[in-house]
Amino acid sequence: MPTKKKTAKPASRKQSPRARTPRRPAVKRTAPRRTTPRATVRAVTPSSGIAPGMQAINTFLAVANVRASMTFLERALGFQPGVVLLDTEGQPRYAEMQREGAVVMLTRRGDATAPGGGAAALYTYVDDVDRALGGAREAGAGVTDPEDTAWGDRAAVVTDPDGYRWVLATFKKLVPFGQPS
Repeated sequence: MPTKKKTAKPASRKQSPRARTPRRPAVKRTAPRRTTPRATVRAVTPSSGIAPGMQAINTFLAVANVRASMTFLERALGFQPGVVLLDTEGQPRYAEMQREGAVVMLTRRGDATAPGGGAAALYTYVDDVDRALGGAREAGAGVTDPEDTAWGDRAAVVTDPDGYRWVLATFKKLVPFGQPS
């Protein structure tokens, strides 16, 4: 039996172009709509206070053996190596491990470049470290004097009332990596 072709019925009233477009289901947004592509959002300029490739808050660990810690993070947790600085014997003295935008910074325990000593800290980038230290002092934190670091940040250590160490830093300049120190 032959089938009849359906023909579109003429609209009895004129519809706007928007009315003819099918509506998408309503989506509850909990965050503002991103107006720039993801790559642009991650782009870093010196004026943001965040060093290239870093996040606003990064984990900083002083470890016994940087190479062994890198191997563990890669095999056990899926981190990938980023920047690796070698000492004069060719052993890693500092490394950045990355996974899905997160950064874990590793340095040798007792290394003079480890901010504030200790085994762990939250390395936190702020717009202006000197101004942020004033607020930390007012909030009752222990604060070290800020210093310009060998890696291009201006940084100071803040110890909060619970004893956690926060390295507050502001990115100032790019420093070439890869040369033994």
